[in-house]
Amino acid sequence: MRRTAIIFALFWELWPLARRLNVPFFKAINRRVIVKDGDIILIRSGMGKERAAEVTEDVINEFHPGNIVSAGFCGALIEDLKVGDIVISDFDDGKVFCSPRPLYTYEDKMAAHREHNKAIAVDMECEGIVSVARKYGVPCIAIKAVSDELHDEIPVPLAMPASPAKLIRLKRSATVAAERLSKFLFDYINKGADL
Repeated sequence: MRRTAIIFALFWELWPLARRLNVPFFKAINRRVIVKDGDIILIRSGMGKERAAEVTEDVINEFHPGNIVSAGFCGALIEDLKVGDIVISDFDDGKVFCSPRPLYTYEDKMAAHREHNKAIAVDMECEGIVSVARKYGVPCIAIKAVSDELHDEIPVPLAMPASPAKLIRLKRSATVAAERLSKFLFDYINKGADL
């Protein structure tokens, strides 16, 4: 198995996989978690492509991974994708659009899909990760789990309070997405994590 770096934006995307890999919570809250005798490195970059790019550069220079996975949540840009569905992209296929900002509404998502017509999902980090990986010649893919469907409206922070029902639905969707992503990544790791 080649050393694989799996880069997530947020702890809540990383934690279910860390738990499956028997990483204790106090260790999983670190920004970098090394497992499987150093063959797997789990990293939290924070949100946005700039942070993701900086972290990817650091990881490549420090750990010299053989492959990189941009992992985490994505939003659906098409009707067919449902919460928990896994989207895999080699970045050349245009399946994942990297947005500079969150897409909160159906209208935002439809506009992104019209502009990037091959895109079926949206995230905010993959472009930063793949640009640095390609600069260093490290193979890279995206493995994303849908956390919000095309018609799901995401509460806009601080602009207006979300209803408790909307927040509960959002939490449930994130939990489903995180669990399905962790199972997929766990199987991927156990098959050798080769691209």
